[in-house]
Amino acid sequence: MNIINYDYQGPLLRNIGRYYINHDKKAQLLTFSCSGFEVCIYGTKLEASFIATECGKRDGEGAIGVVIDNDNYSQAVKIVLDKPDAVYVLAENLPFAFHRIRVYKRTESSCSLTGWTNLRTDGDFCPVAKRNQLKIEFYGDSITAGNGVEGKLGDDIFETRTENALISYAALASEALDGDFSIIAIGGYPLYKSPWTDLATIKTIPQMFSFADYDWGTTFENAIPWNNQKFVPDIIVINLGTNDDQYLCALPPQQLKAEEDAFCASLRSFIAQINKFYPHAKIVLTIGMICVQKVAALISKVCQEYTSDVFYFQFNSLSVGGFMPNGGHPNARMHEYAGKELAAFIKTII
Repeated sequence: MNIINYDYQGPLLRNIGRYYINHDKKAQLLTFSCSGFEVCIYGTKLEASFIATECGKRDGEGAIGVVIDNDNYSQAVKIVLDKPDAVYVLAENLPFAFHRIRVYKRTESSCSLTGWTNLRTDGDFCPVAKRNQLKIEFYGDSITAGNGVEGKLGDDIFETRTENALISYAALASEALDGDFSIIAIGGYPLYKSPWTDLATIKTIPQMFSFADYDWGTTFENAIPWNNQKFVPDIIVINLGTNDDQYLCALPPQQLKAEEDAFCASLRSFIAQINKFYPHAKIVLTIGMICVQKVAALISKVCQEYTSDVFYFQFNSLSVGGFMPNGGHPNARMHEYAGKELAAFIKTII
């Protein structure tokens, strides 16, 4: 077999992260950051037909990263999806042999709508080996989505050109643990409240817990559902609160205590929601890749209410220093540091 169509579900394809099949578009849509697929070929070349929106737009154009054989995530080949419907060569001029190829969406679901319609090889597709991997699910904001991670000095506004979730702390920690991972993260989004989501119908990340996709036009009525049993994590990392901190810090003193209590209640509610669906998962509550003033203490306080399986971890990646692009987002070295320290922490609790 040398072609796989969008609606194929079987041993020749492994889905990565969240996705859904759209029969009207005749495409399998890659949604949240680092969603994608894995195939194995016996041949020299793999190409794919992709559809995409926001082509040519600085703050919306989508891109994928292609990892070949034993390459690291940092070695992934970047392909910009600069046409609404086109064929892209994902790998070529390989030795005629067995090759494992993974494709990840580098950019956020809230930007380009991205999907593939078919995959082709000059050889044959082979079954993807099943691996007993640690499964990790990440809930976050622009930090987890890799906003600005590839930014250089002077990159001070959001551009998908500098976004790469595949070298975010989340992907790198998973790689260090040889884990399978899924990311649910949108820039500007909070655990409880954010100054950036007032005009959106969906206002928090916990509301997306069972969503297969999200963009700024998503509502509870048109949301595409996700079956949470398709990916049952062993570890859940919640890196939320940075946008909440901006909201809390702007409040007048007379409102602050009530809203801090509401933030804590929202965190407890999210933990309860996770425990209902994933009763055996360990939960890691994290913060600190961008400086915050109030939420670290609140998250730590809530964590202390749990006697087991809920852990607090504060990143020390700001100590790396250097230019922080896109209005103060962590740079690549910070993400690398954070990925290593989070992986080391997770090893102590599994």
